[in-house]
Amino acid sequence: MSVDLQKVIDLAGNVPFDNVEDAKVVIENLCSENIAVINTNRATNITQGTHFHNSYEFDLCHTNIPSTKIDNKIYHRKSNTLFAVNPMQEHGLVSDLKGFSICGLHIDKSFVQDASLELYNTSDIEFSNDSFNITHDINLLVRLFLEELKYKQSGYEFMIENLSLLIVGNMLRYVKHNLSKKTYTQSKCNTENIKAAVDYMNENYTAGVSCTELADLIKMDKFGFIRSFKAETGRTPYEYLLDLKIEKAKKMLKSNEYTVTEISMMCGFSSHSHFTSTFKKKVGTSPTEYKMDPYF
Repeated sequence: MSVDLQKVIDLAGNVPFDNVEDAKVVIENLCSENIAVINTNRATNITQGTHFHNSYEFDLCHTNIPSTKIDNKIYHRKSNTLFAVNPMQEHGLVSDLKGFSICGLHIDKSFVQDASLELYNTSDIEFSNDSFNITHDINLLVRLFLEELKYKQSGYEFMIENLSLLIVGNMLRYVKHNLSKKTYTQSKCNTENIKAAVDYMNENYTAGVSCTELADLIKMDKFGFIRSFKAETGRTPYEYLLDLKIEKAKKMLKSNEYTVTEISMMCGFSSHSHFTSTFKKKVGTSPTEYKMDPYF
């Protein structure tokens, strides 16, 4: 995997790896427009000292990490916990650390603050530096986010945009911060607006329709749109689009007019294998078995 180190530095600052000149064996990173992900591995050495950057950082610890330092306070992080670092907070390690497992999400400052403004009516959000248990939802969202960025299958831009919003929303929900935990306000978007978005998705499900497009269509911000969409349909736009593709595929399979490969392409899947694995997860059987079984 190629490493766009400059893009990582733009969000994460100058990461203090002592063997960073061979970045491909030190880190595996994946970047979207608003999030840079750094996964350390056994070759990673981070030197003692502190640094800072202008993004929000959320670190998921997969091993015990002793003696992390934020604003001159020492923390000992346990495995399966996460912690946050706010923009321009000095942080780092008290001593050199070699060969450890951590997944760092560096999220654009304005992206987090826009979410805060939508949810809490203020962008002045600051997270606690304490440790919190990694929830199943956060683990799953990060894994899906990395898979979409790694494989870049058809429509991945739409998936990345939605997953980015969901990741930030979950961080605001589960990581303690300075703003009150008020109940989300009722969206101004009505049923007709969401129906328009659903109709648009039905007409363009094979194309790279984005969350921004859908939100603009009904004149809403992206966070408000996702909440309103889920309130009306019971699913996020990401979940709805995937279910929509599967339902279209099921009808095509039963029509016996197309091959499985043709259907996978017509429904916006990048490959036969991707279609087959997704279909089996959703339906419980392969497309070929579904096509041949008269009881489905």
